[in-house]
Amino acid sequence: MQWSLYLLILMGQCCFFTCRLYEYHFTAENKSWYEAQRYCREKYTDLAKVFDMTDMSRLRNSTQNQGEAWIGLNNNTDGNRTWHWSLPGVEYIQNDSSWNQSGRTDKEKPGNCVRKRDKLADVSCNHTLWFICYDEMKKDNKTLYLIEYKMKWTQAQSYCRYNYTDLASGLDQVDEEKYEAVIKGLIPDKKFSAWVGLFRDSWRWSDGSDFSFRYWDMELFIDTQSNKTCAMTLLNRSGKWSSDECDKEKPFFCYDGEFYSEFIS
Repeated sequence: MQWSLYLLILMGQCCFFTCRLYEYHFTAENKSWYEAQRYCREKYTDLAKVFDMTDMSRLRNSTQNQGEAWIGLNNNTDGNRTWHWSLPGVEYIQNDSSWNQSGRTDKEKPGNCVRKRDKLADVSCNHTLWFICYDEMKKDNKTLYLIEYKMKWTQAQSYCRYNYTDLASGLDQVDEEKYEAVIKGLIPDKKFSAWVGLFRDSWRWSDGSDFSFRYWDMELFIDTQSNKTCAMTLLNRSGKWSSDECDKEKPFFCYDGEFYSEFIS
């Protein structure tokens, strides 16, 4: 059993605890994704799900294998995309007043990643923009940092996760007042915009969990490959993920147990 202090808010008076009561089990026998799913459901709970980087470390450490292995993420949803915040544990709640879909420029088409100007707008993830990182450790007594390097959304996400905690996530982090405070005195152009941690995809976990964590290897993963709808972890590439045809046979990870979280005030 593993306890994690996930988020501290309100000056330490409230805590969000996560308790991982589940364990990962690696099976070296090659099976298709659906055969692996049936096996995991019979022997354990389901194909492996991953909540955050702590889980990824636990999953990788459960085997010495350095090849490919199925996990429980799949894209068999008929293209139905759902919005998620990048920071694990932050739930997306629709708030129409935070959006300005008509605020895109003539060159911008609707996309799957979100940038913040005065309001939120969905644009292509391949745009290169500055971005806002969130730091839960408050190293400089700050939680939000404007990064003045232009990157694609996934590159910005990786940068924030490596150097801070994640891209700014949750409407409380990207609201007008906090956003203005971050860029105050730095950006004279009121049309300035930056990436925040909101994205949408059509990938779902086998057990129905709504975990938003993604760990794609962007050198290999192409989301538009319609015939590759099952996810695998590439253990020889730091465990990053890609996708493959579901009938391919590979080793796989199951999990057994529960995920428990509680907000304590």
